[in-house]
Amino acid sequence: MNLLARPEDPLSLFHFLLLIGLSFFLGLAVEEVSLQEKIPGPGGVRTFPVLSLVGLGFFLLDPLYLSVFSVGLLVLGTWLYSYFRSEAANQSHPPSMVSAVSSLLAYLLGPIVIREPSWVSIALVVSSVFFLGTREKLHHLAESVPIPELLTAGKFLLLTGIIFPLLPREILLPSVPVTPYQVWKAVVVVSSLSYATYLAQRFLSPRGSDFLEAILGGFYSSTAATILLSRKGHVQTGREKEINAAIILANSLMYIRILLVLILLRPAIAQKIGGPLLILFALGVLVAGIVFRWKRSDASYVPDAPGKSGSSGNPLELNSALFFALSYVVISFLTHWVHGTFGVSGVYVLAGVVGFTDIVPFILSLAHSGSAIPLHVILVSTMVAASSNNILKGIYLLIFWRKSAGLPSLLALGGLSAGGILLVFLFRM
Repeated sequence: MNLLARPEDPLSLFHFLLLIGLSFFLGLAVEEVSLQEKIPGPGGVRTFPVLSLVGLGFFLLDPLYLSVFSVGLLVLGTWLYSYFRSEAANQSHPPSMVSAVSSLLAYLLGPIVIREPSWVSIALVVSSVFFLGTREKLHHLAESVPIPELLTAGKFLLLTGIIFPLLPREILLPSVPVTPYQVWKAVVVVSSLSYATYLAQRFLSPRGSDFLEAILGGFYSSTAATILLSRKGHVQTGREKEINAAIILANSLMYIRILLVLILLRPAIAQKIGGPLLILFALGVLVAGIVFRWKRSDASYVPDAPGKSGSSGNPLELNSALFFALSYVVISFLTHWVHGTFGVSGVYVLAGVVGFTDIVPFILSLAHSGSAIPLHVILVSTMVAASSNNILKGIYLLIFWRKSAGLPSLLALGGLSAGGILLVFLFRM
């Protein structure tokens, strides 16, 4: 962030009022936290606006070299350090550094307000206040996250931030029409989406909300959610309608997951085939709502504990990421070879076969930027793969539920499969 002023960035009344408002808002939040924690801080609702004005004045005295502003920052840092050491020596517990760090932010606000767009300063202050106000929840979250998961996330971030930018962007093997950069980009996007729902399912889903956990599990893996809910339906009674509705809704989310992946990786393709995917999702939600409201039973139900609702492990584990990358490369090779050898009909057959596995690598292999497959073939193949995947989940439902009470889910899965094929003819391109 460059804080050097330019002639075209003069101080205006808007900048001044924005600085006063943001520093006052930050001071209120810091003082409230200090009162709650009963730990006095070096500043509060009066000190922070004055500190921001001092920082602004020092910045305006020498906006080119920032000499006065830098000296003021050094003095402020030295005073905060002395204050922190003095308070630590006089108390049995070390004082909070919230006020000290927030004081530094208040001092820096003046140059940021002038030099950067308004949203930057607003976002900095609002984010700081958010972290101040969620202290207890964040501490609870930190205590509940196992160390192995943090290490796994760290390894994945290392591979993403260092290795990902260095990967070649050229095709290395003519028989595999995807570059290493494209493969790992897909790994990052798919794993990140799965990880977001994994975290929500593990740490944020409230205890007793089995329906919400089923939705999150369905977005993470509709196959895993179907198996889990089918097992519940087999051993429990009195919740058949709710479990059926959850299965249908979880499988409807598969279409949204596909669409999100395409939006992030191939937005042009997503724009073309997004209509059929959204229609199938809406139909699934409608059917789930009808099933859920058709009959409500009063039998008691004890939900699973949070974090044990069908999750198949941390999606950021290196083994999972490497397996997805390998699947993407192998299926890209198969798709390229089948299309060149057997033509469009061979791609349709392959779509039906890969539907019994993870369909995301196949859809990405169809839609990558170097693909020579026509758009209408991508649409048809996507629908065939999704319909085939629904058939597989219907088989799982029959295996794990083994009761006629699961018939609504079975019929809905069959309807979504048939609807996907029907939409292919309605959306000719």
